[in-house]
This record gives sequence, C-alpha cells and structure tokens, in this order.
Amino acid sequence: MREELDHQRLDKFERLLQANSTARLHGQVLWHAFAQIFPHRATGPAERRLLLDTLRAIEGRGSIRLPPARGRRWDRSMDPAVPTSIDLIREQPKPPSSPWRAFPWHTQLQWVAQCRTLSGKQVAFLRRVHDGLVHGSFRESAPLKYRSLQLTGDEKRLALLATTSMFADGQLSLEKLGCLPDALPLAWEAVGEGGRMVVFENAGPFAVARRVLGELTITPYDLVAYGGGRSFLAALGYIKTLERRVSSIHYVGDIDDAGLDIAWNARRCAAQLGLPTIQPATEVHRQMLVAAQAFGHPDGWPVDERVSRRDRRRALEILDAEIQVRAERILQAGRRIPEEVLGPNELRVAWAP
Repeated sequence: MREELDHQRLDKFERLLQANSTARLHGQVLWHAFAQIFPHRATGPAERRLLLDTLRAIEGRGSIRLPPARGRRWDRSMDPAVPTSIDLIREQPKPPSSPWRAFPWHTQLQWVAQCRTLSGKQVAFLRRVHDGLVHGSFRESAPLKYRSLQLTGDEKRLALLATTSMFADGQLSLEKLGCLPDALPLAWEAVGEGGRMVVFENAGPFAVARRVLGELTITPYDLVAYGGGRSFLAALGYIKTLERRVSSIHYVGDIDDAGLDIAWNARRCAAQLGLPTIQPATEVHRQMLVAAQAFGHPDGWPVDERVSRRDRRRALEILDAEIQVRAERILQAGRRIPEEVLGPNELRVAWAP
C-alpha cells in the first residue's frame, strides 16, 4: 500500500466527495477535491497513479463506483488512465439477512458477528480469512501480493481492503494475515555487531563507505546500506525484516533539492513504519562541504532542477543547523554538492575517533 493512502486522508477525501449534491462527480470536481487532501502530491504520472489508487480504495469502501474499465468515461491521454467521472453511492443496500451473525467464526474474527452490515464480497473475503486461520495458512509469512491473490484473486486488492473498516484496530491486520511488508529489498552489509545504520543515496559512496568502515577498528556504524535514490522510500519497510534490530538510522544524500526531499520524506515514512527517526549524518555532510571547496567549487556545481521555496524550506529541516545555512545558500544559488565528492579520505576524516 502506498504510504500516502492512510486512513485519515482517505476518510477526508471520502467525506469531501460525499458532500456533493450530485450523483455523478466529473473530473474538475474530483481534481479539486484531490488537491485539497493531497496538497504536496507529485505531478505527472505519479499524481494520476495516486488519484487512481485513492479512488479505488474508496470504491472498496462501497461509497463510490468507478466507470466500467473499457468504457468512455476515462482520460487515456497519459498513463495511467484516470476516470473523467465517478458515481456516488448514497445509500448502501441492506442485505435481506445477516448470515454472518450465526457463523462460527475463528476466535480472531469474533468481531465479525457484531458487524451491522457486510456486503456479499466482504463476507466471502472474511470466510476465506477464517479458513486460512483455521488451517494455519498464515503461520508462515508471505509477500503481500501473494496473500492478496490467495484471498481475493487479485494481487492488488488486499492492499485496498486494508484501508477499509475491516482493518480497524482490534480487527484484521496485515500482520495477522502473515503478510511481509510490501517493500523493495534494501542492499546492506554488516560492518559491526550492533544496529547503527548509515544509508547512502548513491552506489559509489556506498561502496567507499563499506570499505572504509570495514577498515576501522572503532566504527560509528554497524550497518551500511544503499538507498538507491528515491527507491529508499519504498525500501524502508524492508528494514523491519532484518534479523538484527536497527537502533538508529543516519542518512547521507546529495546536497540538492532532490536529495534533501528524499531524506525528508524518508523521515516521515520511517515514523509511520515505527522505525527509528532518520537523522542526518552531519559529520559526513561537513566533509562534503570541505571536499567541494578542495575541488574548487566551495558553492557547489550548477544545476537546472528547481523546486518550490516552500518545499525547499521543509526539506532543509532534515539537516543540522550548522549545515542548513551553507546548504540553503548553495540551493538558492541554483547549485548543488553531489554525494560523489566523498572519497576514502573524506570518510576517514568524518569517522575519525
């Protein structure tokens, strides 16, 4: 499940849609409501994907209906296609009976008998969950999409169902269903016995750091990882699957708008996952500034990409105060310092006892 699709945002978006008086909402209304709930969304295909996933999640709750997949009410000018209109479902049809109330549910599903209304699809899903619990099918963890195919026949459906009331506190959870975190693998290596981790945005500095940390008698870190740029956001959940407990996470990335935005969003994602707060590796950032000066570029190298000042101020918060001032001046000048200025000597100085 995408990290943006939390219960609170979905609830707000659903209420905003239901507040309309018409039965069919057209594109302009949808996009306006979407912008209110997701003000910091990405643009282009990522924005369309987020809208589509959000609408599908709310459709899973039964309050809206998307148009037929092969129908005309879709904007296919870009990938992915998004609906040009949706239909509101004002009243949920009451089932003629409540057969789930008399069913002998597994002890972990006793709450189902107290549900006032359940659709036929929800009951069928819960019956499959019941059978899985009875037969111990969830004792061995499996990937989320595998479990989704097992329980729903669709590899993406379970992630959407996880946003519905069936997964409220005290009811279902992905953990109870034995789902592994839906996360990209994270490349990492041990250089010590503890759980102190440092993550590098790019492959070159990661390789240098791995070698230097392996040489040190006293090392400030026990684990060194390769974040892979923005892929790190999708790989954060993988940290929870490691056999050793990660006690701290320091992050090193390019001193530019994109790099700092990755670090800021990684801190937010880590908090949602219950991981340690991501901290800046200040001693390494300090050596990046020193190295840039040694290369004859004390104010960094020119860059074409820009972000809004609002986003820049937010992203700078990831740095310690002493680095923030220098970094802000570099970014305002339209310049950057790449992480690749870090060589073996720079890292040895940064990590000297």
